[in-house]
Amino acid sequence: MIDKSQILEDLLEAMIAENEVITVRAVCRRSNRVFKHATDITRNGTRRGMVENAARRQETIQAAINRSSKKSRMELEKLVATKNTEIEQLRADKELLIASHRAMILSVAEMGGFPTWKRFFEPYQATIDRLEKMGSLGIALRL
Repeated sequence: MIDKSQILEDLLEAMIAENEVITVRAVCRRSNRVFKHATDITRNGTRRGMVENAARRQETIQAAINRSSKKSRMELEKLVATKNTEIEQLRADKELLIASHRAMILSVAEMGGFPTWKRFFEPYQATIDRLEKMGSLGIALRL
């Protein structure tokens, strides 16, 4: 026996996902004759309720989309500019930290303490590899 409730649920989910307007007649058209007439849905309280709930969900989703897409082009450009500024600041901070780290390691090495520094990081070979990849270890200090 065919579980018409499950078929209806699947149809409604597909219609929401594809942004197809949910009406009883639209469900019937899409059902491959599982529901031949609109009354096959409307006379059954459970089915009718499923369609009504799905239509409300679809309206809620559409309202949220419309609210989010109402940002003006100027607002979106301003947001992108702000994010680009933040990205550039983070890149500059990273470069500063790399340069500072390199100077500290060179200072430690110059004073003969590089083996001690290395000893602290030996259990963290991945950290050393990453620092090397970032260019924060001096060329003379490559491990």
